[in-house]
Amino acid sequence: MKNINSKVFNFSFFLSNKVKVNNLEQAAKEHGGATHNLDTDEKYSNVEGNEFIKVYQNEMNVNTISLFIPDTVNVNGQASKEQIKKVFSYVVQKIFKKYQTEPRFENALGTWYSDELQTVVYDNIILVNTFLEDVTEADINFFVSLAKYIKKEMRQEAVSLNINSALALI
Repeated sequence: MKNINSKVFNFSFFLSNKVKVNNLEQAAKEHGGATHNLDTDEKYSNVEGNEFIKVYQNEMNVNTISLFIPDTVNVNGQASKEQIKKVFSYVVQKIFKKYQTEPRFENALGTWYSDELQTVVYDNIILVNTFLEDVTEADINFFVSLAKYIKKEMRQEAVSLNINSALALI
């Protein structure tokens, strides 16, 4: 396993660990956010740790990089199906072109606590998961650029990027 320093990427927010949770609303209030992967039934929050992204470098473990595509625009407004499809198609095409692999898609429910609205916001999310034997800084920068595209197109305050157990807000 190797460590990549997250500070290289100037993330607006970074958490290096992940914990299981039972209640999304409570976890959003306690940890700032939570995710329920509806396909695997995993519920978790990302939590503080250190500044490093842990990357596997052996054949026993594969690295998972996930982009979160929300179904909302402007924080909590409903996005059109055409808008979601456009963003989804662009992201998948770029990943396929670079890595020659089809990402795996999972449905999820994300929650996060909005300080501005003083409430828990719920988003239906498409997790676009890519699996790599190794991850380099160049790979992370590629996914950061895709997250920036999602952020712009969906008019979000931030977009989540997961790298194994780490979460970065772009």
